[in-house]
Amino acid sequence: MLTIGLVARLYGITAKTLRHYDAIGLFTPARVGEDNLYRLYAPEQLPELRTILFLRSMGLSLDSIQEMKRNGLLEDAGYIKGLLQQRAEAIQDELGSLNRQLHDIHRMVEYMTSTGGIPMEPKVVEQEAFTVVGMAWNSQCDEGDIPAMWQRFIPREHEIEGKQQPAVSYGICIPTDTEAFTYVAGFEANGEQLPEGMIKVNVPAQRYAVFTHKGRTEGMGETYELIYGKWLSLQGLKVVKGIDYERYDERFHGPESERSEVDIYIPIE
Repeated sequence: MLTIGLVARLYGITAKTLRHYDAIGLFTPARVGEDNLYRLYAPEQLPELRTILFLRSMGLSLDSIQEMKRNGLLEDAGYIKGLLQQRAEAIQDELGSLNRQLHDIHRMVEYMTSTGGIPMEPKVVEQEAFTVVGMAWNSQCDEGDIPAMWQRFIPREHEIEGKQQPAVSYGICIPTDTEAFTYVAGFEANGEQLPEGMIKVNVPAQRYAVFTHKGRTEGMGETYELIYGKWLSLQGLKVVKGIDYERYDERFHGPESERSEVDIYIPIE
């Protein structure tokens, strides 16, 4: 027989824990000494204790483990395996959430570093009017978002006829009189023939401040924030209401590439 002290030492727990398990009827000794009331455990009890301690380490409550014992499930390998699989899936979800948090923390650190660094100086250009044909998404629409719209558009971009620059695409942002806006992914084209489900946008001649976003497209929001919140005012440039747009050329290597570069055109006085 094994003493309570020895069993506690074997599993790295305290004798107090074993006495508590005994008191609630979860794990009772095989025998209690008549004279000294010492708790003694049989070797064949040890696998059950290991299972109990493992389930506790996985976050199961003592009440849940007691219920399992009453129902004879502590020795049911299939049931235990199912529990462990569920816990593994939960841990995987937690890891995914933690990884997303870690990624967001790194992005915030990068953003805070860039806001304290040297501001980007834009190139000011006088852009002639041009026409873009493409697929539109409105910010009041409940369906998807801008990246999803690009995914729908890319397989159909070959349908646009008369592209002026086939290697250059545009993301056109059209403001409205409300808080909403329309975003169009497309190519410069004459617009004489519109593919089904696409529209034509006439971008008027305008003076623009051109900034270059570098890196993955998911960080473009931070670049826009810096443009409107810091860089324009530092350069003494005043924004006017009008169409702003993104220009994707041969420097764009995909939305996930750190080598990608996208020019952002902001209408100014």
